[in-house]
Amino acid sequence: MNTPPLIVTNDFHSSVPEGRRLLATLREHRARGAWVVDGGDFFGGTAFHEFSQGTVEERLLAELYDALVPGNHDFADLMRLENPDRFPPVVCANLRPSATFSGRWESGLLLPEHGPKVGIVGYLGRQAYEAVPAHERAGFEFVEPTAELVAAERDRLLSAGADIVVGVSHSGFALDVADQQNGWPLPVVLSGHCHSPSYHWASTGRHVVKAPETGQGLLWLNLDRGGSHQFTVETVSDVYGPAVPDGLEATMSQYAAWGAEQIGTLPASLPDRRDVARRLAQRAQAATGADAFALSLWALRDGLPQTVTRHSLMNCAPFDTDLVLLDGEHHTETVRERARLLGEELVTYLLATASASACSLATTSYLAERLGLAARPLVPPRTLRGILTDLVTES
Repeated sequence: MNTPPLIVTNDFHSSVPEGRRLLATLREHRARGAWVVDGGDFFGGTAFHEFSQGTVEERLLAELYDALVPGNHDFADLMRLENPDRFPPVVCANLRPSATFSGRWESGLLLPEHGPKVGIVGYLGRQAYEAVPAHERAGFEFVEPTAELVAAERDRLLSAGADIVVGVSHSGFALDVADQQNGWPLPVVLSGHCHSPSYHWASTGRHVVKAPETGQGLLWLNLDRGGSHQFTVETVSDVYGPAVPDGLEATMSQYAAWGAEQIGTLPASLPDRRDVARRLAQRAQAATGADAFALSLWALRDGLPQTVTRHSLMNCAPFDTDLVLLDGEHHTETVRERARLLGEELVTYLLATASASACSLATTSYLAERLGLAARPLVPPRTLRGILTDLVTES
């Protein structure tokens, strides 16, 4: 006997304006009895999140979802829930929340019964956890998501009556595939975190699957107790807006007005985030007074048009962070290699007069924490988005 369909999204990143047709589709599936689960990073990463501060996203999760796994961009919003009693359970076996978390947190969960019982085990990879700014994960307790830990939670759910147990991982597609190749205790893993072109890996009854990111689609699963599972990646129209009214019309009007404010005009557009990163690193070096500045390319999400609005600025740099000066002197290539080993790609700017062997180096507080390098704040304080705003307004 097949279960009711399980609908999965991942890496939505507050893409409410672009994702309204997806949300309408979820609403339709849920009305027909489908389970709906999110694989992490529902919040953050777009201009809309800067506008909403997570309040609209919280309401959507409460309305449309049965459970979610925490992604690295979700921590701050999970800690400031306005209506925790209405919020779906957060499921993560290898992470314990801060004592001030006001919602429901589970290691594994049996989904609401309307057919054979499905259990989910959520888990968060180390790289994703360490990508969370230190102040946002303060009070959380992380342990490695080992096969033994996941197997123990699987067994608990089976003992509680689950017919099928699947994993929901916010670790990255490639890492989830590697786990399956090493005999992971859950043969079906729903993946999130890394925005990759791969959506389904399968081998001898084992599967890693994920949905399109940023509101562009969903993953539809028909799970079978005999192992004959069916997976469908369903994309939605790229035309903004739902087919029917969804109650977000006033919010979208407010967001459009908020985002339309003009910030400044550049001499020419910077169509790629690498173009922005190079200009931003040069500007930040001058602002900090260090010999060099190092910026993670992943701090930026998009390029900039010639006429920059608040919407385009926030979409380019959705994650603000303080700038810091690293203690001591550093070789930029050594720092670059250290970052590469952690999956970060750096864009650096070095003064022509600076030493090629070692120099004073400024960066973002996020990157300093990520690399484990001691640093001190700037006096007066400066932020990455503040430098970008200066670049736009003073060009």
